[in-house]
Amino acid sequence: MEKIFKITLRNDYAFKRIFGTEENKDVLQDLLECILDIPTENIAGLELMDKEFHKDSISDKSGVLDVKLRLKNNTIIDIEIQNRWNSEFVRRTIFYWAKMYTENLKTGEVYTKLLKCITINIVGEGFDLNNLIHSEYNVVEKHLNDKLSDELEIHFLNLAKVKEQDKNIEQDEKKKKLYNWLKFIETDDSEVRKMLAQESPVMAKANKTIEVMMQDPKEKWLYENRMKYEHDKASWKYVGYQEGIEAGIQQGLDKGAYEAKLETAKLMKLKNLDLSLIKEISGLSIEEIEKL
Repeated sequence: MEKIFKITLRNDYAFKRIFGTEENKDVLQDLLECILDIPTENIAGLELMDKEFHKDSISDKSGVLDVKLRLKNNTIIDIEIQNRWNSEFVRRTIFYWAKMYTENLKTGEVYTKLLKCITINIVGEGFDLNNLIHSEYNVVEKHLNDKLSDELEIHFLNLAKVKEQDKNIEQDEKKKKLYNWLKFIETDDSEVRKMLAQESPVMAKANKTIEVMMQDPKEKWLYENRMKYEHDKASWKYVGYQEGIEAGIQQGLDKGAYEAKLETAKLMKLKNLDLSLIKEISGLSIEEIEKL
């Protein structure tokens, strides 16, 4: 019996396939409307800046399948799905934001030409900065909490909190809509997506795209290849971590053995034993023994 092919949008290929294509710009707009404090008319008419699925990005270690777009007011937005939080992610996010902020400024141009940039990070597991489903970080004055500028805007969406929280506690329509989208992204259960899609024509369109993907052998291969890459990446990190521990243990043993040799040689030297004898017994060089 053939195994049922399940899809989750926590897979970044599937996420980009749903939110990063020209035919689904209205789906992306609907998601952005419940994340950002930007008027709907400013989000409408967004321009996708990278609509292609580069083959190298699907399987290469360096490949990042994010969704990058420009609004009518020239604000640049980058959306990335991250399955698991790690200790480097904050610095990595700031680095990518800074790169995005400065890359369009031409030599000799004034700083007022810099465009506002927003990064949106959707995190599957392990997010530990706070307990919010949706958090937004800016540069603010420490004591007055006044915003220095709205040029730096970094959002985190915590999918793990969605699994814990009942959407019925949300009274705000915008927050309910965001909850539904995050649940839609987090789940791999087609029945859950179908139920959510009944509440929104745009979500129904997104679900239809997923159903088409599930029937297409090429889409299935691309999805599973990216999933394999994610598993391999986790394995590389684990193996590297284990090898680091083993190397550290061995280094400690080697250092301990060497210190024991030094101590033995020092005691023998105090007894005025011949240096060649000390060398033979301890395994140290004459130069090392003379320094004791």
